Amino acid sequence: MKQLWMLLALLVAAGIGLGDQLLVNGDFAQPMDVGWTDTVVGVTGSSLFTWSDTLGSPTPGYAACVYKTLASYAALGQTAAIPNANVVFEWDGRLRIGGGSSTCWPTAAFLINYQKSDGTSLGNSRFYLHDQYNTWTRSDTMDLLEVNTPDVWTHYSMNVAEEISTKLPGVNAADVAQIRFELFSYDNGT
Repeated sequence: MKQLWMLLALLVAAGIGLGDQLLVNGDFAQPMDVGWTDTVVGVTGSSLFTWSDTLGSPTPGYAACVYKTLASYAALGQTAAIPNANVVFEWDGRLRIGGGSSTCWPTAAFLINYQKSDGTSLGNSRFYLHDQYNTWTRSDTMDLLEVNTPDVWTHYSMNVAEEISTKLPGVNAADVAQIRFELFSYDNGT
């Protein structure tokens, strides 16, 4: 059975202090190639990146969509240097997936990857809508925050320092020099 799923998101703010913007084109007011890079791993199936006004979001503005069917993933992401872990990310997003099986499970996610200045990953937090067969598990460097509102625009917020101190004991907040934010569409099957 062909499996497909879709991820849609409007990143409305990311910053420190009083709304400082850390991401270039974080509100998608410009086309996606401004500040954002797309990645496709796995040539089986199809992938699609789209940019449009709101995509049905109740928040005015623009939105980006990442779509991938079959075998591996597609992602739209951006890495931003941060002065310290006292960063709050806020965004509006909607996650959608198609049906899965024990050999082909889809997952839609917002990934926040904590990195050293050289890009080495220290750990990550994943807001995800998953199929029952998803095998991701929490660890001291990966937090899973399950989204329980499929296909509904929802406001999300993450205080990075709080997330690391309460959920990620394997990540040293002092080592985090940059964060990669990704809209992530994944399917492990073929």
